[in-house]
Order: sequence, then structure tokens, then C-alpha cells
Amino acid sequence: MTVGKMDATMNFFSQRPLNFSAFFHYNNVYTNRENLSNLRSKTTSFGGNFTWYNKFLPIQASYLQGKWYETELLTGRALTTMQKNAQVRIDKSFSAYDNNQIIYFHNDYTRDDAYISRTQNVSDNISVNNTVYFNKARDYTFISSISGIDQYGSDAFRRYQIDESINLNLPKRFSLYASYNFYNYSRLAQTLNQNSVRAGLHHQLYESLRTGLSLEYNLIRQTFYKEENPRIGIDINYEKKIFLKGKLMLGYVYNWQRQRHTGDPIELQISSEQHTLTDGQITLLGRAYISVNSVVVKDATGTIIYQPNFDYILIPRSNYLEIQRMPGGQIPNKGIVFVDYIAMLPGSYKYDVNFMSATASVSLFNRLVEVYFKWSNQGYSNLDTAEYLTLNYFTQTTYGCRLEYRFASGGAEFENYQSSIIPYRLVRYWLQLQGTLLNRITFSLNGNWRDYDLIAENTRQQFIDVIGNVGYQINPQNNINLELAYRKQVGQQIDLDLLIGRLQFSTVFRQIYLKIGIQLYERDYLHERTNFIGGFFQIVRSFNWHKK
Repeated sequence: MTVGKMDATMNFFSQRPLNFSAFFHYNNVYTNRENLSNLRSKTTSFGGNFTWYNKFLPIQASYLQGKWYETELLTGRALTTMQKNAQVRIDKSFSAYDNNQIIYFHNDYTRDDAYISRTQNVSDNISVNNTVYFNKARDYTFISSISGIDQYGSDAFRRYQIDESINLNLPKRFSLYASYNFYNYSRLAQTLNQNSVRAGLHHQLYESLRTGLSLEYNLIRQTFYKEENPRIGIDINYEKKIFLKGKLMLGYVYNWQRQRHTGDPIELQISSEQHTLTDGQITLLGRAYISVNSVVVKDATGTIIYQPNFDYILIPRSNYLEIQRMPGGQIPNKGIVFVDYIAMLPGSYKYDVNFMSATASVSLFNRLVEVYFKWSNQGYSNLDTAEYLTLNYFTQTTYGCRLEYRFASGGAEFENYQSSIIPYRLVRYWLQLQGTLLNRITFSLNGNWRDYDLIAENTRQQFIDVIGNVGYQINPQNNINLELAYRKQVGQQIDLDLLIGRLQFSTVFRQIYLKIGIQLYERDYLHERTNFIGGFFQIVRSFNWHKK
């Protein structure tokens, strides 16, 4: 529900090579996260954009300053975020065979949280990007990217990166690529330097068979250890049209990698390890033997520090930690987080990794029906291991079936993941319906069910989502819409039973927009219940003003 809102935009010299625009936004609303956490949010922001179009050196510049107040009505947690961003960008091409770009950012983020002290990070970022084509067909391309960031404040670090690559489309349907990467990262009296070289050769035989060979070498020198990782890989993909308007697809991948680590056992600070948290998927932190109390989960800027048991939970899995987001917290579904923690680093070790995977699928009647199979295996050889080293031996088997016909699609899938760290079995079903009836009625229904059997812990996790929508157009000005959503989660610290319903009538008379309806909300989250039924009424008057 909107309490107050104001937007203003001004444009100057919009039809000229030199132009400028300014804006101001204010918004005061009651809202919620995923229909679980009720919020009051107040946002104020202003800034401007400057552009100078010219043949010699086109320049674009922008500035944004904003402040966000957010209060969780149930917990009383108050959050304040302040942001200042300035950007300058220059794009220049000297011919039809090149593109060049320089970008500079200055970012200043400040965060006040009721549960932790103020965090502030100020950073300067610069990147230089170049692309060069060696012929009109762009068969031979060189790409270069050089970037650096210097950040100070609550999370101070420096990072420099160089990426150089070349792509060649050769005769006889061969293609070749090669790349070099340099990465330097300094934080908390630790420095990491990484040099990587990659090369690959691919060949396309007719339209059916694509084969590839790849080589890679990584050398990492960190303050406390050294790692060398050569890798060789091959991939084969075959695709063929078959009877009954069908298609056969086969794939095979093999990778060999040698891992050589030199160093002493030590408690090591791991910084900004990136993870994507998705409901219904298991996410483990990257290293074993982690100190739980050392874990800090943050956003990309390093200023939003997510809170355990509010925004995420940690679950021990063998020698590892699983991280799950909390529904209704600050981390959205499929949100990216960056994790700091202290882990026990093993001493010197070496081993070879052998990874294989195979895939097969058959679809018929223009993908009306499709069955598929996936298999992968990872093992180790030539081991010379050390204490605190945990290796993930696994065999993963997945098979399933998909159906798709006009307005309906669905499928079923079974996965058996036999792992030395976190073995599980997963059964998944899904259904989607979407269409129109009589040119007046629109409908959609989406359902998804995941059932995890965590074998080692002898526990289960279930995720059920059903979302439905029906709309009826009485005439172009009058509409009725019904929305229903149900979500159920069962498992350790994730129990949730949520039902949401909304019935709305909307109409338009001249420039007056009217909405009226009722809504239902029933939630049982970790045995805390919230139930209500209510109505709403909204009138919006649109004003348009143009000065010629």
C-alpha cells in the first residue's frame, strides 16, 4: 500500500549533442517480502545524467544519491541504507574493426542495522575494454579487459584483473580460442596472485557432430600456500533428426585435472566466496572444517550484512556447512551472496581428479514428449593426502520425462546423488497450464513439488509451490481477476505453510482508475501463525502535462 509518492524528471537540450537530465523520487509504502515479512519502506533518491555526443570523444556521466529506510513490522528490525554513485563512461571506435570503452565508478555505501554496527564501504573502480576484429566477417577477434577496484572502509581490499582472449574461426569448420587471465587480490594481510592460460579447439561435422578439446593451466600463489592445476578435457555432442518428427541428442564429457597444493596446515580466512541461494537446492560452502562463528554473509557491496536465523541458516553436513536462505528475509530466492569465513586449510597434498558425464535424450512429435538421462561420476587417483582434506567422490544419475502440448506442459524427474559428503535422492514433479478461453478468460497454473531424501541424516525436505490466476474481461474498461498462491516447506528450520488469495475488480472511467477487492492471508511459519482477511480500495487519477 502506497502512503506517499512523488516523481519529478527534467530534461534539458534533449535534442542536442550536449544534454542533461535530473530526477527526484520519493516513495513511502507498506509492503512485504514474499508475503512473509511485512515492511514499511521509505525511499528518497535524486541525481542526474549528462551526455555529450561528438565524433572525437563521446562522454556519458551520471550521479545517484539515495536513502532507504526499512522497518520489519513483526521483528522491529530497522535498516537504513545510504548510497552515492558516480559514473563516467567513454566509448570510442577508431574504425569499423574496433570498439573501445573506459568506465569509471565511484561508489559509497553506508548501512545501519539495528543488530550490528554501522558498515560503510567506499570504492573506486576503473575498467578498460577493447575489441579488435581482423576482417569484415569478424572471423578473427581479439578481446581485452583490464580492471581494478580499490575499496576502503568496513571491508577493505584491492583487486586487479587482466583478461585477454582471441577467437579464430578457421577453415574446414574448425574454431580455436586461447585466453590469458591475471588476478590479484589483497585483503586482511593476505595476497593472492593467479595466472591462468586456456586453449580450446572445436570442430563441427555437418550439423550433427561437434567435438572439442580443451587445455588449461592455473598457478595460484597465496600468502600461505601455492597451487598448480593442469587440466585436459574433451567433449562430444551428437544431434540427429529421427522418425516421428523427433530428435536424438547424445553428449559425453571427460575431464582430467591434477591438483597440487603446497603449504602448511593453517586456519585460513576465506573472503567473498560467491554463492547463489535457490529454494529447493542444496548449497554447500566451498571448504570443509569451517568455524561456524566466523561465517559472515553479505551482499556484493559488502555493506549489507545478512543476519543468521533472520536471513539465512547454516546446517552441518558431514565436514561441510550447508547455507539456506530464510523465506521472507533480505536474501531473495536465487539471490547472490558473498561469504567470509575461517576454515582449516590442509597441509601439502596432491591428487588427480577424473570426471565423466554422459547425457542422452529423445524427443518425438516436435517435442510433444521427451525422455532424458544424465549420468556423471567423479573419482580420484594418485592420492598423496593430508589431514583436514575432504574429497567428494560421487556418482549422480538423473532421468526424467517432459510433456508439452499447446497450453500445457509438465514432467517428472528422479535424481540419485551418491556422494561421500551429502548423498541424497530427489523426486521432482512440475506442471504448467496457460491459455485463453473465448478471448475473454485468461488462466495460468504453475505447480512444482520437490522431495529430498537426505540419506546420511535420514531426514527429508519437501518444497511445494502452486500458483493460479484467472482473469475475466467484461469489456475493455472492466476486468475481474482472481489470484491464489500456496507454498509449503517441510524440513529443518524451514517449515512453512502459506496461502494467499486475492479477488479484484478494476475499472477505468476517463482518466480515473478504480480497484476494489478482498484478500486472504494465512501463514504458519516455524509454528508462528498469522491469519487475516481484508478488503482494499484504490482510486488513481492520471494527469498528463506537455509543454510544446
